[in-house]
Amino acid sequence: AWPRLCPRTLLLFTSAVHAATPTTRPASTSCRAAMSSYYRKDGVKITHDPFAPGMKEKYGAPGGTDNEGFDPYADSVGAGIYSGTVQRAADGSVVIGKQYQGHNPRPGPVYNGGGYTPISEAISRFHPETNSGVAEADTTLAKLLHAHPDLVNDVATGGASPLHTCGMSRSNQHAAAFLIGAGADVAALDTYRYTPMDRMASNNLAIG
Repeated sequence: AWPRLCPRTLLLFTSAVHAATPTTRPASTSCRAAMSSYYRKDGVKITHDPFAPGMKEKYGAPGGTDNEGFDPYADSVGAGIYSGTVQRAADGSVVIGKQYQGHNPRPGPVYNGGGYTPISEAISRFHPETNSGVAEADTTLAKLLHAHPDLVNDVATGGASPLHTCGMSRSNQHAAAFLIGAGADVAALDTYRYTPMDRMASNNLAIG
């Protein structure tokens, strides 16, 4: 069941679009939906029919979707929907309102058009950095939290906390333990009413 969310690519939050891959070629749209034969690039089954009536009209044709929104063919989302920067009122509070593309009918943090949050970007770099020999204490994520410790529970589009963002890709999941050690809230709920662990499970991420 919806949602199954992941960044635009599985590693670095880029905007490349990957088409869903069918295991068979059903004769009709209704057959496609019934067989649920489409999979994301990471092998997770897509539980909606990306070619259902109205999908193209709302989100665009394959290869022509909004990089900041939902790509139904890849079952991926951009910064407008999850882990993106949000509008804030004069007092610093998060502005709540209609979600980007009307993707989630529930009100939530309003996207400000600024791309992914700094901590989301730092999370996407954490595993590549540590994998290349950088000590955890010297990672972009560690340095950002040292300078701004309150960002450990930052709020992004989709109501995503940094720990939710760890549940968005195979690479990001490796930052989860570090964030928890820094005080990340493991019970936080996003606007889909998912905890970080729910988000990890929805994307089949066992390490996180």
